[in-house]
Amino acid sequence: MASSTEWEEYLSPATHNESESEEEDESSKSTPETEETRNSEQEQTKKQEIVKSDQVIGRKRSASEMEDGPRPGAAPSGYQGASRTPDVQYTVESEPCEFTVICPVTPKRWRTLGEDADVSLFQDFPLRLSQLSIDFALIPGSKWDQLTRFKNARFKETHEVTYTAGQFVYVNRHMPPPPAPPENASSAEKLKYDKENLWVGVVSEFKALDRETVYVRLFWLYWPEELPMGRQPYHGRKELVMSNQVDIIEAQALTWGAEVSYWDESDDSNKTELGERYWRQTYDINKGRTNPRALSKLRKFCVCGGYDNPERDMYQCREADCLMWNHEDCLITVMEQRAWEQFKKGTLTHETPVSGENEASRKNRSKMIRQAIKRKSKAEKPWVGKLEGKISPVKKLGEDEYIHSATLWQLVPQGKHKTKGPFEPVVWKMQMDCLRCHKPLN
Repeated sequence: MASSTEWEEYLSPATHNESESEEEDESSKSTPETEETRNSEQEQTKKQEIVKSDQVIGRKRSASEMEDGPRPGAAPSGYQGASRTPDVQYTVESEPCEFTVICPVTPKRWRTLGEDADVSLFQDFPLRLSQLSIDFALIPGSKWDQLTRFKNARFKETHEVTYTAGQFVYVNRHMPPPPAPPENASSAEKLKYDKENLWVGVVSEFKALDRETVYVRLFWLYWPEELPMGRQPYHGRKELVMSNQVDIIEAQALTWGAEVSYWDESDDSNKTELGERYWRQTYDINKGRTNPRALSKLRKFCVCGGYDNPERDMYQCREADCLMWNHEDCLITVMEQRAWEQFKKGTLTHETPVSGENEASRKNRSKMIRQAIKRKSKAEKPWVGKLEGKISPVKKLGEDEYIHSATLWQLVPQGKHKTKGPFEPVVWKMQMDCLRCHKPLN
């Protein structure tokens, strides 16, 4: 059953150098009369071999040919184009992809496939990440080899969208996809929808059998929850992990282009703007799917040797011979540890800058910091419920640059002190010093 609103699909052949690309651009400039004639011929020979021209125009089937019938279409949360109207149906097919992808292919696995098997072996890597180079096989290989390769695909319905090789895309997990969250949904609700209903991939190439059958070869990005080793403490809520897992899908499963940025952890400018989604870590399945070493190493920060979680602040020491980034959680833990020692003695008060430290006092302070950092759980922090450290911005110096204040909230009477009636919390000003060089951060 054909949809009342049909999708048009424009495919441009892949090129291998700029000269070929220029020739194609010239040949694609056809007159309206020529284009109309070609369209007419294609409508009469819908099942004919793919037309050897710069563009191929096609149609997709309606969602009524899928599962329980059509549903109103809805764009993902990352979609910023014109909204789809309720009477527009998704045009998707129910047939599964005809190709089997074996990834990775080891020499031993390749031998077991047999010499007579219809298998083609390939090697590729996502984007320019040559360290993720991987061997993979496609079955049936002869059919894939016979397909025509294209550099981009353009779809038209109520709006127009073009997909190109190297582009990040959302892929529907369900057909037809469930309605998207309302426009006033929170970012957490939109993220939840995306994780439950969309995959994310980066396009490697398009191939077509005819006007109705278009395939996309891509590399998957993983939501951290999808990793065999699970989400790690340093993963941000909107973070993805780039992989070299190859797959082939039909083009109609594409939902919309995804805004995915690369996070360069070596950039200390603190000016990096992350997109709607971002990635910094890679997952190399050549090393084994469940092998922790399959995840690329990340930069370590702070005296704890931990990683950067974008949802948790860090503060960089400005001393030229230090420049260490300090985790906010570590700074607060050390601050609370210092206050706790004074609290037990009944001498907790405002802190003043420490001057004239000798070698012995510096060693004692470093030892106290190491002990405090080791206290990971609440059970190891005896001050929980009694003392609470906080770091807050108090003055803005420039864009994303503030002076911060460290305070310690005393929630119960200290030492042997007693109060009449309810105890009012007391706020003490604290020093916020670099955990390595002990120079002031605030």
